[in-house]
Amino acid sequence: MSSTISANVDSGTATKLKGVASMENRSVSNTVASAITVFVGLPKDVRDFILELNAEGDQETIDKLGRAMMAAAARVRLEKATSDIAAEHGFGGPEAIGGEIDILEEATALSRSARRG
Repeated sequence: MSSTISANVDSGTATKLKGVASMENRSVSNTVASAITVFVGLPKDVRDFILELNAEGDQETIDKLGRAMMAAAARVRLEKATSDIAAEHGFGGPEAIGGEIDILEEATALSRSARRG
């Protein structure tokens, strides 16, 4: 069930919001709903820190934090994908994991198999 919520923002924030919505081909309402979902899902200390940076106009630190969050997200995605592949025994099973030589041998075997099939 949806609930309608209204909020007042300054004109600069409204302009940025409309720009983000337009750039992402989304409605302003959908963009706000997504922002709220993300914001309320963060720990309070993180929310407070982001609001503090915004109030100070510290865009450099906000950008740095954004890059660090994207790097962390990429690591988590990679770890999850690696774990999923390992669970499926997609690369020859546990005996195939042993070092660079084993990885190269497995890659060679996969390449040969792909050429044949």
